[in-house]
Amino acid sequence: MKRLPFAFFVCGLATHLCAGSIAILNPSFEDQTLSPGANSGSYPFGPITDWTESQTANVVYYAYNASVAQYPSGVPDGVNVAGLTENGPSANISQFLTATLQANDTYTFTGYAGLRADIHAWSPSLGCYGAGAVVEAGGNVLTPTPAGGDINCNTLSTGSFTEFTFVFSTGADPAGLGDPLEIVLTANGSGSTSEAAEIDFDKLSLTDTLGSGSGVPEPATFGTMAAALAICVLLLRRRTAV
Repeated sequence: MKRLPFAFFVCGLATHLCAGSIAILNPSFEDQTLSPGANSGSYPFGPITDWTESQTANVVYYAYNASVAQYPSGVPDGVNVAGLTENGPSANISQFLTATLQANDTYTFTGYAGLRADIHAWSPSLGCYGAGAVVEAGGNVLTPTPAGGDINCNTLSTGSFTEFTFVFSTGADPAGLGDPLEIVLTANGSGSTSEAAEIDFDKLSLTDTLGSGSGVPEPATFGTMAAALAICVLLLRRRTAV
């Protein structure tokens, strides 16, 4: 009986070792040193290190050091966040990752989206028309895209960040197989230049679990994982033999 809890622990360890973190450059937008309340440039601001802006007219992209006036309770990670402001058209920033889409894997994409508390002080019409936080490969959207967008404004609270999590799995031959993974963050446009909106993002992460995916463990981890699996099988066989 005493072996059973240990067997479950070892089996859980073996399963956990199959998970890998996929590298995202500047995932919390901390690579630029900014004074409190300052942003990463003059109008139209930007650039954001390691991220590509969609370069659409009437949109603004920037990293900024969020003050208590914007987020009274602070931000999820560090001091900086990414701000995307649209004035009609949608605004997005994106990043191609070095990892490629693998078959038969499960991915988990997490991050935080926020609405700054002071926006009405400088732009009374600034609102929220939804946001997007997706993972793509070869132009194919991999994350779930529910009706109304990936991030609904009703799920966000002014002056704070809300965590989002999207889980998706690939089959044996997914669209975009072998293509680089890409993260795209979007502030949805209203379609009217008199109806602007801003969405902020912070603390992004992407993990790959199961199969032989792009979050492949280091060689030393393979040895640990194999040993854990062997012990797991041995303990469970002894348990069933009792």
